[in-house]
Amino acid sequence: MPRNRQDVDRDVKVAEIRRTAVSILRDGGPTALSHSAVAKRLGLARTAIYWYFPTKDDLFVAALADVYAHDLGTPPDDDRVMPRLRWALERLTALQPLTHALHERAKHSQAAADLEAGFLEAMTSRLRTLLALRVEPDQLDLVTATIVVFIEGLLVQPRSAQERQELLQFLVAELTHEPADPV
Repeated sequence: MPRNRQDVDRDVKVAEIRRTAVSILRDGGPTALSHSAVAKRLGLARTAIYWYFPTKDDLFVAALADVYAHDLGTPPDDDRVMPRLRWALERLTALQPLTHALHERAKHSQAAADLEAGFLEAMTSRLRTLLALRVEPDQLDLVTATIVVFIEGLLVQPRSAQERQELLQFLVAELTHEPADPV
């Protein structure tokens, strides 16, 4: 018989549901994630999951926020632009199916739109900080936006890792006037 929510502290239960949702999301993608799938793995009634995450989008956004935090939360301890961008590009490439699903859901879900906007803002802020010492202040916003748009384009084109790295290296070297790092 499924356990009821009164037996467990709310924060503990939310964390357990989120961990399970992340696992399902990683294993099967957005289509595999549902209230029923989470409930089944946890041995709970499906309605118990709705208590904490009223919609599928709420569940998806919570799980994806955790994936982003885990996969992108700790960049390399290197203040050079290209090693950090290479690291981010390859992780973003691996996350592209989930990010694409977020983009599609953001058209109809405020929770998804908020996560998408927050994610873009956080990534842009990190990049801006990384570039601040290498780009003239009056060009910083333009260079940052150019690199963001360029990376977004790389993520949707079918290119090899080597091609992505070479193209990114060329762009960054041109925009920052720094010599190219070996790829």
